[in-house]
Amino acid sequence: MLKSWRILLAVVTLLALLVTSCSNDADDEAGPALVQPTAEAMAETTPMSDATDMPEASSVNDDADPTVIELGGGATINLSECPEEWDNYAGVTETEIRVGSSLPRSGALAGFGTVADGLSLYFEDVGLIDGRKVVMISRDDGYVPARTVTNVEEMIDVENLLGFAGILGSPNNLAVRDVLNENCIPQLFNLTGLPDWGDPNNYPWTTGGLMSYDTEARAWCQHIADEIGEGATAAVLALGNDAGEAWRVAFNDCAVEHGIEVVDEVSHDPQAESVGSNVITLAASDADVFIVASSGAFCPQAVATAASLEWDPLVLVSNGCQSIALFWSPVGPAANGIRMINTQKDVSDASLVDDEWVQFVRGSLQDKGVDPEAASHALGYVFAEMLHQVLLDASKLDGGINRINVMRAMWQLDFMARGAIGNSLRRMNGAYDSYLVEAGRMEELVVTQEGAYYMPVSDVIVLEGTTGTFGG
Repeated sequence: MLKSWRILLAVVTLLALLVTSCSNDADDEAGPALVQPTAEAMAETTPMSDATDMPEASSVNDDADPTVIELGGGATINLSECPEEWDNYAGVTETEIRVGSSLPRSGALAGFGTVADGLSLYFEDVGLIDGRKVVMISRDDGYVPARTVTNVEEMIDVENLLGFAGILGSPNNLAVRDVLNENCIPQLFNLTGLPDWGDPNNYPWTTGGLMSYDTEARAWCQHIADEIGEGATAAVLALGNDAGEAWRVAFNDCAVEHGIEVVDEVSHDPQAESVGSNVITLAASDADVFIVASSGAFCPQAVATAASLEWDPLVLVSNGCQSIALFWSPVGPAANGIRMINTQKDVSDASLVDDEWVQFVRGSLQDKGVDPEAASHALGYVFAEMLHQVLLDASKLDGGINRINVMRAMWQLDFMARGAIGNSLRRMNGAYDSYLVEAGRMEELVVTQEGAYYMPVSDVIVLEGTTGTFGG
């Protein structure tokens, strides 16, 4: 009964926005210091987006259904579809904001498991948000979708969560998308570029956190056309799941447009121990380009195997394998010359040693006794910066931080990300612009005795507002 009453209260509160507008009394405050910030300074940070620009919670039409809530950009959520016991303020206590995640801490993609730890460590520096501590609860799923489902369902039952953030893997997120949307629980910053995440009309509680695989594949095609020209041949190694299929289909589509011939392609088992034999098969094609549309330990395996053969293609790798320390330092000179579309800064990139964001992340982790290059903690900071912004924006809305306001803030996110390449915008506008990461730069890995770094081979490619919505 109490939770049903809170749903009614949430609707009444949202209707009150019809005659009021959100205000932001600290528009001119400076952003958080990046080098050794104090918790107090970061806790008081004003979001770079202005809460006064956030959409109203429901239509100004007096006849509008009060259970249909506008998220902005034409996207809506219908509270009548939520479970009767649904609680808009679940996971938001007097002292905590509780967020869950499921990632692989075992298996071939175990290197990504510490992303959740990085999220937690970032919020230790941020301090309180709206008077509350952000608490991250994560479980290991080994990159097995069935385990992701079990983790999520159990956490929904016992952990009292506002929502989920940073679940890794396309099949893993697909496996829990329906249950989270049916239960009106936020599913934020999916760590996968599956284009399906940009679909607020059908799945308003779900958003992506990476560049769409379709956008990434098209960038590969354009780069091949620029570097080699029409008639180029390509061999594709793709992860054997929804992610790999999305890359493969998108690349094949744009290859035709650019006169690129795909001469061979292999999909590999996501639970395989090695992809060496797959690469040897592809090398027999002697293609001009080798596309590594995979993730985790499979990326360095593929590159190292190709380098050991009498095959010298242009190697393009998915940006999920960006970390030099995690993926490429173990390979050494064999990785020299690989290229990828990078969207965020890598703290193990020797060329970014003086970058303000990189200094902040490295200093923060070292202060906590964590090696910045040991795992994916630093990547967690990239997504934590965006989650931080969403929570700040939600806290400025009438009713404060709750599930509805988090989704409104998410679908209208608009700020300059310090962890992004070129400090690019991270912006969405509901169903009109449903993809968060629309800027990146083609970069080449350079391996020297002094260290490894990414050398830009293009300007920052900005597609902001042009990628639309899924199926649109």
